[in-house]
Amino acid sequence: MKISAWHKTQGDETGFAIDSPDKVYISCIFKKNASQARGIATYYPDAKIEIGGVGIDLKKELPEEIETIKPDYDLYPSQFSQGYTTRGCIRKCSFCVVPEKEGIIHEAQHPAEFHDARFDTCMIMDNNLFAAPSYWQANVFHWFIENKIKMLSPQGWDIRLLTEGRAKCLKAVRHAGNVHFAWDNLKDEKAIERGIQILKDVGFNLKHDVQFYVLSGYNTTFEQDLYRCEKLKEWGTNAFVMPYKKTSEINALARWANKKWLFWSFPFSEYSRK
Repeated sequence: MKISAWHKTQGDETGFAIDSPDKVYISCIFKKNASQARGIATYYPDAKIEIGGVGIDLKKELPEEIETIKPDYDLYPSQFSQGYTTRGCIRKCSFCVVPEKEGIIHEAQHPAEFHDARFDTCMIMDNNLFAAPSYWQANVFHWFIENKIKMLSPQGWDIRLLTEGRAKCLKAVRHAGNVHFAWDNLKDEKAIERGIQILKDVGFNLKHDVQFYVLSGYNTTFEQDLYRCEKLKEWGTNAFVMPYKKTSEINALARWANKKWLFWSFPFSEYSRK
């Protein structure tokens, strides 16, 4: 969308169905699709080809003039703005490429720079906004609150960094959907429980408004994956299973946990028997 916006400023036509294009951009997220991405390039022998994405090259970046432009929200049937207020992360999770690709946490753009006034919702795609300097977090949250913009945050907030002040900011923002957190490591149980209590203390409806991503099948047993789901249920909030590898057990756990009516209707043991 940023690439499209920049080319339009140059007077170019952009889109996905242009006959005989002069230039083709290809993005590849997963390494397993790298050969397919390179194969697409062969369909355009006369075009200049740019292939990027973490599946191809962790170090390849957009030029500054493209990275900082407001996205072209007409390229897709958009219903919200989206962008990064920060890049990078303080964590070094073994399953994540963000620290290698983006480095330590740093400011990227203020949401006012990528928000389109046509929308009442803005998606924050940050990896770990809670790790950013406090003044920057305050700027971002206050912008949402003062402008009455709904926040869409599909990434899991780092509940290990949650404080009462940050929880109050989260509560003050209007949210488009659930507020997501993550419980990736079993060893973080006490921190998760502490964070849930903070959310409860500032007035969050844990069952209705909050959801925890549960990474499953990475460095845990199935029993440990189930334990985290059941513990979250015991604490009064929702689990959403994110399978790292798919097995029949993990698939069943995801089908149960990821449908709230199943999750709250009966225990997994009863679901699995049925």
